[in-house]
Amino acid sequence: MTDAAAVAGVTITALVCVGSIGGLVTLVVLLVHYGRKRRQQRIDANHAWAGHHGFHYWTSEPSALELSAHAPFTSGHARVALDVFRGTHRGRHLHFFQLQYRTGNGEDESTHDHQVVAVSLPASRPYLEVTHETARSRRRARDLQFENRAFNDLYFIESASPRFAHDVIHPRTMEWMLADPRARVNRWRFEGAWLLTFRSGPLRLEEVFAHADFLHQILDQVPDHVWSEP
Repeated sequence: MTDAAAVAGVTITALVCVGSIGGLVTLVVLLVHYGRKRRQQRIDANHAWAGHHGFHYWTSEPSALELSAHAPFTSGHARVALDVFRGTHRGRHLHFFQLQYRTGNGEDESTHDHQVVAVSLPASRPYLEVTHETARSRRRARDLQFENRAFNDLYFIESASPRFAHDVIHPRTMEWMLADPRARVNRWRFEGAWLLTFRSGPLRLEEVFAHADFLHQILDQVPDHVWSEP
């Protein structure tokens, strides 16, 4: 029997006696039990995946929250890094996990999840974030402009160093970003020792290597002198 079927069966059984306080308490207790069981099954599967691919795995690791000093790492409250994996992929450190935080309080409290995938950089570099032009209305920072109008119409670029931004996003990279469908949907960020991408939703192990390969392709286009400059 699947977890969903088991929970459904438990729910029906408890609802038979829901007319009593005892029935309601039983329902709550059983739902908590099956929730914990599903979480343990996920943890066991994550351990197996990590062992198969040569990664280290932690169910929770606070240091992962230090990868970035910008949203969503600074959003909400009760922030945690869940299902944290660390290893190597294509010769670089690869780090991925599920970032979770809460907004509101009491009955209005909501939980938000983001999948984060990050690869290490050859040297620490300034903050540079690439989002899409639809984000303009939600951002207060000034958008950096480039010589390609089509690029400016599609992308929103924010950086602590305009020079670094123009070194990374040179004409060849702009052409690639306009042509590659992954670049049109993925948000990515240079910050400190990492290049990372993230999206809303839970961690999905079946897609992390594809995201890592996308980040590697970005790095492959960065000129070598970028890493040697002070």
